[in-house]
Amino acid sequence: MRAESRYRQIARTLRREIQEGSLPQGGQLPSEKQMEERFEASRNTIRLALGMLRNQGLIVSRPGRGHYVQDVVPEIFYATRSRGGPGGFNEPNLAGLTLEELQLLSANSDIAPRLRVPEGTMTVVRRLHRFAGDRSGSVSSAFYPMDLVEGTPLMLPEDVESALEVLMEHGHRQVGYVDELETRMPTPQEASQLELTPGVPVLEVHRTDYSEDRPIRLVHTVYAGNSIRYQYEHGDLNAYHRD
Repeated sequence: MRAESRYRQIARTLRREIQEGSLPQGGQLPSEKQMEERFEASRNTIRLALGMLRNQGLIVSRPGRGHYVQDVVPEIFYATRSRGGPGGFNEPNLAGLTLEELQLLSANSDIAPRLRVPEGTMTVVRRLHRFAGDRSGSVSSAFYPMDLVEGTPLMLPEDVESALEVLMEHGHRQVGYVDELETRMPTPQEASQLELTPGVPVLEVHRTDYSEDRPIRLVHTVYAGNSIRYQYEHGDLNAYHRD
């Protein structure tokens, strides 16, 4: 077996210290000179190790100031049934989102099968952007079949507290949903929108909400991969929820 490169050994050590918290989130790493002495390595080897951590989204480098541990704290997205929400389910995809654009769009080959409508069917699209503090957290597009939302607040260019509640008030109660999750590297536009450092992937989620009769909404959300953690809960979890 080929011996592990020295810079990879150093990167692995620093990664472990970040994960264990001895290098805390937002904290500054030792200077390159200090790391040269600690690891008895050349400046180039240290920089290769730092570049590896930077490409993995674990650190950020600030010219003239040094290297810092990423200070993003992942938000837990509780993706399963909640208590007392509209229709008995949570709506975390749209929580805290600000409406940026409202438009009419014909359903393409990606949208139409999920909403079970013919391609070209008109949909109402509400595009939203979510921030965690001053940091961009996710971008979402919610697609609604036109016949379900015509004449409702979802046709207005205004924020709504709960789209599922609006749908329920108009006779379309959500009884379940299907989530499709995929991780990938971001497009240039997504990297810019989400202010991603090199090496940070995105989590792409398609959630299709269903009434008893049909799909009533499709939400496509792209999260910064280092800012989200999905949690699904199944079965009798009294022991888990017990204080």
